[in-house]
Amino acid sequence: MQRLPELVVRNAARLFWDVAVERIDPERHEDFVIGRVLSQGDWETVQDLRKTVGDDALARFLSRAPHRLDRRTRRFFEVVLSAEGMTCTKRPFSRNSDALFSP
Repeated sequence: MQRLPELVVRNAARLFWDVAVERIDPERHEDFVIGRVLSQGDWETVQDLRKTVGDDALARFLSRAPHRLDRRTRRFFEVVLSAEGMTCTKRPFSRNSDALFSP
């Protein structure tokens, strides 16, 4: 990441309450920034981050630094990043068992 996304900068006080934002180097501290935005950011801020770094970078982050997210958040983004743009290839459930319950 070459620069912090606009909404991340706007929400910096809430996202980075424990560090001086001007000392964050987006390339050097990329895992820290992505982790904070995914775990503490609102949906618009997350979308701005996705536009800036791309889904491939977020997927690499999930495999490289899963410890930066709680289990529920990590699983949510694993599903979102792997499911978007893909079509379902499974066939619907067959209703063959209906005859068992007929009078």
